[in-house]
Amino acid sequence: MNKTKTKLLAMGLVAAFIVASCGGSSSSTDSGATESGSSESNSLTDAWANDWEIAGLENPGIAVSDWAISAVDTSGFKKDGPYKIGFASQGPTNSWATVYDEALKARAAELGVELVYVSADGKEDKQVNDLNDLLAQNVDAVVVAPMGPAIAAPVKRLIDAKIPVIACAGELPEATATVVRDNRLNGAMYAEWIAKKINGKGNIIMLSGILATQTALNRKDAALEVFAKYPDIKILDSGETNWSPTEAKTLMEQLLTKHGDKIDAIWSDSGINDVGVIPVYVEAGKKIPPMTGEPLNGFLKLAKQHNVDFLAVGYPPTMSVDCLNAAVDALQGKPLTSWVNAPVPIFELSGVDKYVKTACSDDLWVPAVGLSDELLKKLKLC
Repeated sequence: MNKTKTKLLAMGLVAAFIVASCGGSSSSTDSGATESGSSESNSLTDAWANDWEIAGLENPGIAVSDWAISAVDTSGFKKDGPYKIGFASQGPTNSWATVYDEALKARAAELGVELVYVSADGKEDKQVNDLNDLLAQNVDAVVVAPMGPAIAAPVKRLIDAKIPVIACAGELPEATATVVRDNRLNGAMYAEWIAKKINGKGNIIMLSGILATQTALNRKDAALEVFAKYPDIKILDSGETNWSPTEAKTLMEQLLTKHGDKIDAIWSDSGINDVGVIPVYVEAGKKIPPMTGEPLNGFLKLAKQHNVDFLAVGYPPTMSVDCLNAAVDALQGKPLTSWVNAPVPIFELSGVDKYVKTACSDDLWVPAVGLSDELLKKLKLC
């Protein structure tokens, strides 16, 4: 793989498979809800420049992520189809991961791609073996949801064998290209929103998914960088939820017992966590503090029902469609950039009615762009 030396300050999204769905897409509203990543603003630098304002915030001085974005020469991967593409998934360990898998599978069927699916079951060591197995099966390309740094070695073996590897929804420097929303930006925006909500002073807790993954680690590290600018904000406690509502509920029960009314706000890296958190407060009869999360329909329903103050910044599972498109583009010798920034919705409680789908499943990730009505029905999401 050869990359040009010139870094690109702006780049186009890989052509996405966009199908109208019951979730629909959203545009700017007077409530402040909007989607970043339009055709005019879809690069990493544009997101860092614009998304703070969309959320009603100012960047407190956090540097734009330096992912050394460059052009990728894919001519060495070019071959005739049909293609056999390996999909090294995290596995359907939660609703996000299930939609992520099914959206990519549906796109593969539409493109006539033979998909070799392997599930890591959320485990880094299993994914190492999965990638080695895909190499042995002579796949033409690989899409991988990185589960940890240990997969760098098998990824290098794939690339050395002239097999392009697209890192999907996770950072992986060794990959041919990466398609993801910058998790540093999400984590930092969450933290700044929390800081403003409590006027720069108070006690918070931090809930992360799986800190072995770069997704969770980058979000938390960026948040800590923001909180360090507020000496009067104290982090009472933190914990991992494994991105499971059940585990998040158990953890929150322990934290509420331990800290009680001292908790002024909750920095959460996912709406999945919040689905577990809100019922704990409701059952305890306590006022629910402001929190951060993502546009998971179940979370949005609870937030609307209980008037929970929140900031939601998306991390759409349907970015997996863009990842498969990127793999096919590489095999066709089309130019790529080393980083493709996924567009996301950003909104607060005041914009919840534009996104929440009361007639759809709690497991739906809105606005569900990229999922057909047929697939949503098959997955029992709408």
